[in-house]
Amino acid sequence: MKKIILIIGLVVATVALKAQNQQAYQQAMGKGLGQLATAQTLEELQAVAAHFERIAAAMPDQWHPHYYAALANINASFRVEGMAEKDKYTQKAQAFIDAADKASPDNSEVVALQGYKYMIELSADPANRGQSLSQKAMRYFGKALQIDPKNPRANIFLAQMEMGMAQFFGSSTEKACGQASQALKLFESSGSAQSFDPAWGKEVAEEIVSQCGK
Repeated sequence: MKKIILIIGLVVATVALKAQNQQAYQQAMGKGLGQLATAQTLEELQAVAAHFERIAAAMPDQWHPHYYAALANINASFRVEGMAEKDKYTQKAQAFIDAADKASPDNSEVVALQGYKYMIELSADPANRGQSLSQKAMRYFGKALQIDPKNPRANIFLAQMEMGMAQFFGSSTEKACGQASQALKLFESSGSAQSFDPAWGKEVAEEIVSQCGK
């Protein structure tokens, strides 16, 4: 009888601990997402990246903290000068993208972020990186859309690439504008996120669409 009571007690304690851990995880993620939404400076982005890195270390099987640690590092690369400094942040982001992919294989959001990372690295040195990284970025955007054709971020990243190439070669931006319009519709129809899934990028779609109207 005592053994049965002990087992029941251990089960109850385990369930309670898991509930506490889940609540702590949700609170930490919510705090991090709030900080990421308002982060502007390099220091703020570094702090957000470190926050998600700590969550990822505690919850390695969850892809969301790895994803946002990567995104914060990519965003931080915009706040520094020089290719070596920019690469330092995108290379750090790569480790988190790899971890997110391991936690959630063939995830359209993670695959799209991989392409986005290549696109940002390309923008740091388009003359020398354009040929190799543009192909990589396009391949990952295409894969993300194969997994989920309605992923608005994959659509707008592709539109950015199409727009950049059209402007570089002096060709028509019609294809890029059509892609951006499609992405904006997807953002508008997706509504507000009810989970930790990515919901950012609408402002990028709006900016490209506004350029298309000029």
